[in-house]
Amino acid sequence: MFAAASPHTIVLGAGPVGLAAALMLTAQGRRVTVYEGRDELVLSDENSYPIGVNARGQEALRRIDPDLLARLQDRGEVVEAFHIYAGTRRLSRLESGRIIATTRAFLTSILFERARETDALTYVPGHRLASLDVHERTLTFSTTSGENVVVDARDARVIAADGVWSAARRSLAEQRPEFAPRVGEWGVQFRVAYSRPYASAPGMDPAVHHIFTSKGIYTATLADGVWGVALTAIAGDEAEPLLLSREASEENVRALRAHVQEHAPLAAPLLTHDDYVAYFSREPFGGAVVRCPRLAFDEWLLLVGDAAHSVLPPTGEGVNSGLEDCFLLIEREATGSPTWFADFEERRLPDLAALGEYAWTLRDNISSSDPARDAANLVLRIGDAAAAKVHLPSAQVEARLFGPDSDLTPYREVLAPWLRQRRFLYPAAREAVAGVQSLTRLVRGEAPRARRDEAPEATPQVDHPMRITVVGGSHGTGRAFAEAALRVGHDVTVVSRSGIGVGIARVVTGDAADSTVAREAVTGADAVVVTVGGSKREPHARTDVTRSVVAAMQEAGVSRLVVQTSLGTGGSERQLPPLQRAIAPKLLAGPLADHEAQESLVRESGLEWTIVRPAGLTNGAATGAWRTLRDDEPGTLGGRVTRADVAACLLACLTDPTTIGQSLGVSG
Repeated sequence: MFAAASPHTIVLGAGPVGLAAALMLTAQGRRVTVYEGRDELVLSDENSYPIGVNARGQEALRRIDPDLLARLQDRGEVVEAFHIYAGTRRLSRLESGRIIATTRAFLTSILFERARETDALTYVPGHRLASLDVHERTLTFSTTSGENVVVDARDARVIAADGVWSAARRSLAEQRPEFAPRVGEWGVQFRVAYSRPYASAPGMDPAVHHIFTSKGIYTATLADGVWGVALTAIAGDEAEPLLLSREASEENVRALRAHVQEHAPLAAPLLTHDDYVAYFSREPFGGAVVRCPRLAFDEWLLLVGDAAHSVLPPTGEGVNSGLEDCFLLIEREATGSPTWFADFEERRLPDLAALGEYAWTLRDNISSSDPARDAANLVLRIGDAAAAKVHLPSAQVEARLFGPDSDLTPYREVLAPWLRQRRFLYPAAREAVAGVQSLTRLVRGEAPRARRDEAPEATPQVDHPMRITVVGGSHGTGRAFAEAALRVGHDVTVVSRSGIGVGIARVVTGDAADSTVAREAVTGADAVVVTVGGSKREPHARTDVTRSVVAAMQEAGVSRLVVQTSLGTGGSERQLPPLQRAIAPKLLAGPLADHEAQESLVRESGLEWTIVRPAGLTNGAATGAWRTLRDDEPGTLGGRVTRADVAACLLACLTDPTTIGQSLGVSG
């Protein structure tokens, strides 16, 4: 390896995009150091997930070395078409022939092998970016040995390819007020079951990828005849606990087999008992849609890949758009321009704006519980397909991105027809569908319902605004609460490990389990709301955060505390529907134990506390129709509730003194 004392270029992250950028830069005669947070990269298919490399990704490999593209072609499988099913009935077929199916691990492995053979490239594992200083131009890394390392990068250019939860992007947002990236979680997680080699099933063509729409199950053929069956765990769905469970009990294996059999019946014969058992040992993966208004900063720092523009798997453009970043960037570097970061940004932003709008719409479609929205989308899709058949103008997004003629056409041109359709035809379709639905309800004698996406009436402002600290307020229910509290005039502080803000709320970045962070967050507050989620790596994450927050509140003299836990905790399992009452203690044993310890801390805190225990959470719109049960009240709650309704419940509890010292279950 060539180790440069002050490398000309630093790349953050050794995923496919970071490695590709590094390799292309060394080919241009630049010295590169790549910093990677992990000691070991994931290079085994068993612990990876399927991806499709399209023309953009293939072009990036070709520009690095045609041999890399040949290796991908030899190992991967060409996807001839996509079949979309409802049960066993095929709804449509989308021709392709352009995409090569592989795994993220294999793509990473061939790039990593080439990187280790490249003399001008220094690879530094076990160094995860913690923060950067855009004024001093330093990078601070946390190492796997527990040390902090500060790197003087004043003489380097820095390319941040550190992923969807980018620490570089977070630091920029903290230090540059004008830089406000938009980050929205997917609302789903994916987990893959792999078949034995050369598995087969009637009706399953290995040259075709199959999409089963009922519960979002996707199959892909990989090397040696192995099938990857990706299952979608939708937030709040009744199958979510099963699909994310880590317990490979016989009961769970039977339930998983039944889930696949019901929702992807053609794919069910591909998987054996052992395949289902192995499924529970694999890591699920989630993410967010990221949209950035800028990419380049002072010719010192550049965001690329998921750090700059993460999308959803259904777009098919995640790794491909990142790899395209690399060769478009090198084209600008090769001109000799001293402002090649800014030149790249100017060229790339219009494409990423179009791709981001497309991805954000798909994200909203996944989380939508509005039947009018779903119906309007269906109307547009049917009309678009009909127009294409008679050679009229159509959006044809999938055909343009995945079809036989897909190529390197810029996203702004590929998506232009879809963008026009979305901006002009969708509102009309939405109005027409809503009108038909209203008429149908009128004929049936039902009361009219307000549209879920229409502008709400002005929200009354509170007479006595409070200073509220929300721990876990950048995502999920906490974010919904922060937004609701801001709307009515409260002063909100959000504590977030990722540093993601909410509107005009003050942001305290860090882990609230750290006493220093907790003290900073609660000092001066009138009340604290804890909505923190769990962590796979830290089984007591909620308890640890709550212990730290309670101690900080006691020290600062803040008394009012509202904590979100989960229905099924503290004896509230009697409030669950019968089926969930039977399976929750087994499927959710770990999270429930964490919540039990969390609630115990709250009850013994001496603070003015309220515990709110929601049922299964969904991403739907607020209904205003949530229902609560106190511990001493009889009855059963429903199985689901929207995060927006839970946020409204938390806000109501905060100002209701009758809830102090009470535990409430809440459902839709």
